[in-house]
Formats: sequence, structure tokens, C-alpha cells
Amino acid sequence: MKRCAILASLFLLLFSLLAFANNQSIVNEIPVKADVGPYAAVIPQKLMFETTKGCWLIPLEDEWFEVEPEMSFGHFSGNPDQRSRIQDSNCFLVETNCAVNIIFDGTPLTHLDGSTTLPTTYWAFRSLGVNDIPITFPRFPLLPPFVPLQLIPAQEIGYFGDSSDIPKGPDFDIKPDWLDLILEIVTGVIWPTPEKVESRQVYTGINEKGVYAFQVFGFAGVRENISAMKAGDYVGEIRLTVSAES
Repeated sequence: MKRCAILASLFLLLFSLLAFANNQSIVNEIPVKADVGPYAAVIPQKLMFETTKGCWLIPLEDEWFEVEPEMSFGHFSGNPDQRSRIQDSNCFLVETNCAVNIIFDGTPLTHLDGSTTLPTTYWAFRSLGVNDIPITFPRFPLLPPFVPLQLIPAQEIGYFGDSSDIPKGPDFDIKPDWLDLILEIVTGVIWPTPEKVESRQVYTGINEKGVYAFQVFGFAGVRENISAMKAGDYVGEIRLTVSAES
């Protein structure tokens, strides 16, 4: 009889637990997270080098390093030989996870008060590749220094700016010197002309994930009558925009 009572009590407890389970919910959770990064990143870059190792007066090793990106045309005084200048390149490094379009545009050099501008044109290239910086290259006597891949133009993209306001080509005093003659010929070939300049340039050659480098050169100068131009500082900017292909 006592055993029957114990069994009955156990069955009653079991039925009570089942009834409690049917009427109550016990919930817990595990967090689920994800972080989606940008599909592309753009880094402006300007490089310089210095000789870090040499033997007497013979340079043996150059180190390339980063400096603050900028394009400075310096001071224009109105002298005939200072009418226009070309400036060396700044780079844009583009790291992308997908196919993208690259868009170049920029603003002319403009007086800080916005009253006047200087004729300004830019010239974009895709570079040969990308080296990690800083980097050291050996220097061979009598040869120019090696340069990082991002400073080697490989594919012209084109000129951009205001095609109706292009700086006039610089004047060269041609002497019986073959170097001056070569400079005149090269400048005549590379200097922008209205039919070459677009308000912006679009590059569609990036079709896969990777790191790519682009260079931009600049042309700027004063107008024929410098006395009509306001003295002071002039600033502008070069823009690279990355857009994912639709």
C-alpha cells in the first residue's frame, strides 16, 4: 500500500511538471553580428626621395617616403618666363573589393575671396602599379634614381578642367642646344588644347578586386594682362570619386 502511494505521488509530480512545461516558455539567445566594410577606399599620396647611403660623392641608395599631398605652382610674378607651368604628379591609391568606375574632376586655382581664377588644367594617368612605402632602391652611378610603380605613368586617362580656360604654353628661349629643343617639342605635345580637355574624365578599367594607383599632373598660369589679376593666394582641388558599377 505504501509502495502504491509513492508511485502515485511520482506520477502526480510527473504530470505536474508536464503541465508546467506546457504552460511556460524558457527563452535564451545567442547574438548574431556582422560588419560590412566599404567597397572601396581612396588614399591621396605624394612621394619624395632622399639619398640615405653613399660612398664619398657617389649615391648608392635612395629611400622613398610619403609627404603631405599637394600641388603647388609657386609664385607667378608676371615675367614672360613665368607665364605658365606644369607641376609633377600627386597620386591616388584606390583599394576596391569589386569592379568600379573612377571619376576625375577638379576646380581651378581661385583667389581666396572667390573674385578671380587662374587658367588651370589637370592630366590623369593610371600608374604601372603600387609599391608599399617607405621603400629603398639601389642607385647606380650616372643613372637616374629608380621610382616606385605608382609614379610611373602607364595609361593616359585624359585632361580635365575648363576647356575654355586653358593656360597658355610656356615660352622657351630656344638656344642652339638640343636639350632646349627637346623641351620645346615635348611641351608642345603634352600641353593641353581645348579639344583634349573634358570637364571630367571617367576611367572604367578596374574590373576586379585589387589596389590601383592613379597620377594627376597639373598645368596653370597667369593671364596675358597680369595687372588685371588680383594679387594673393589662389587655391583649388583635385577630386577622385569611386562609384560601383551598376
